[in-house]
Amino acid sequence: MKKQIISIALLLAGAAGTLTSCENWLDVTSGSEIRAEDHFKNTEGFRQALIGCYIGMTDETLYGKDMSWLVPEMLGQQFEPYTNTSATTREYNLQNYNYGVTSAKEFIDASWAKAYNVIVNANEALYYIDKNREVLNDTDYSVIKGELLAIRAYIHLDLARMFGYGNWGARKAEIDAKNAVPYVTTVSKNMTAQVSMSDFFTLLTEDLDEAARLLKAEDPIAEAHEWSYYADMNEDGFYDWRNLHLNYYAVRALQARAYLWEGSAESKELALQAAEEVIEGFLAMDGKIGNYNHFAWMTSSDVPSYPALALEQVFALNVATLRDLTTDFFKENYVDTDVAALILIPEDVQTIYEGITSDWRSQINLLQQTSASTIKAGYSSKKYNQNSTLGYYGNRVPLIRLPEMYYIAAECYATGSTPDLGLAMERLNTVREKRGIYTPLTGLNATQIMEEIAKEYRKEFLAEGVMFYFYKRLGYETVPHRTEPMDDSKYVVPYPDFETQMGRVQ
Repeated sequence: MKKQIISIALLLAGAAGTLTSCENWLDVTSGSEIRAEDHFKNTEGFRQALIGCYIGMTDETLYGKDMSWLVPEMLGQQFEPYTNTSATTREYNLQNYNYGVTSAKEFIDASWAKAYNVIVNANEALYYIDKNREVLNDTDYSVIKGELLAIRAYIHLDLARMFGYGNWGARKAEIDAKNAVPYVTTVSKNMTAQVSMSDFFTLLTEDLDEAARLLKAEDPIAEAHEWSYYADMNEDGFYDWRNLHLNYYAVRALQARAYLWEGSAESKELALQAAEEVIEGFLAMDGKIGNYNHFAWMTSSDVPSYPALALEQVFALNVATLRDLTTDFFKENYVDTDVAALILIPEDVQTIYEGITSDWRSQINLLQQTSASTIKAGYSSKKYNQNSTLGYYGNRVPLIRLPEMYYIAAECYATGSTPDLGLAMERLNTVREKRGIYTPLTGLNATQIMEEIAKEYRKEFLAEGVMFYFYKRLGYETVPHRTEPMDDSKYVVPYPDFETQMGRVQ
């Protein structure tokens, strides 16, 4: 992508999630380099730059809406199909893989551009963090640099998952040779050359390896030091709420996700190691880090106070405008004019949750509609609770949650080079029991375990943008609500026109 230096406002998120704007520090004037030098002259500037990247990720074109709970859910056919083509033009066309129409192109252009904008800002900070190393102590240097590298890797991986090819594990030679989305690691006015998917994966894993190394050394969540060690550095709350940062365990979880996407036997072994470390670390923390609750298995009684299963979020974003962004899609009571609402009809709920009434995901995470509407009769997701009294926890968009690590581990145990079907079922049974299903899975073969994993993903991650990537990664030929077979023409979202016009090859 041809890099443009765009004026941005860096924002600082305090422990309570409030946002304070800072002065623009990058612009198109000849003095932009001086302004950047001035901004990165102290710890505060680097912290602001990092938080500015996270806030950029909360934009509605990225994880505040389009790249999290909306567009991937459209592409993965997780809700009842839209029928009103005029009132929901964009979502209707995306749901039907009509990528060439104007409304779909608007999503493609905006999400691509915003994603690389955040990457550019991360790269700018990464350039200065080594150039001005002396202004940071070891802890701030390691944590800030580790998180910046993780942000760069996270966004690049999602661009590859959205705009690249899936089913890599089954057609590795074919996909290895294809061009990947640009992996941008520098700030330059010159285009970043495309590389093969194999080389892209190398760049991705290098970033994640370095991020993990840095964060393991100094991240509070990795218990690198006693909590009291961070007190003097934490007056502004920077080290609180570590699951709202790409913390050490979030990076390891992202490594598990990335290795599973690549899908080779060697990568599955690495994915398993990463997932198991997250699971072990989660259990060892006993729900506390510092003075705040993090990482605790939730019960059905917890959910109303912690929507989107907030205590199980390994990494999430605090989206200040979430209530406004979700209001047209997740509603408490529908009427016929609510054409954008995302619903599940009763038959879908029965299919997804298999009629197991003890599974509280079908009871707590779904709200049955009382409207007499024949169009919108059904169930709405309650993960993005619009109750304003919930405050901070009501604004969370989960990007990595703990159950995914159990499912990744189960898949690796079932399909890896040295299968252990017992451990695969054990990992699945742990999550099922936490959700109220007390009849364990027993005696399954690898194929049957993969079928159960697919069921669990759909039960667990409704409205979280996960299933499209699951189907794509494994090359599913059919998805819910669709009769025609799935293939690359549907799974691979095309590059923006402005990229192909500049010579990009998908």
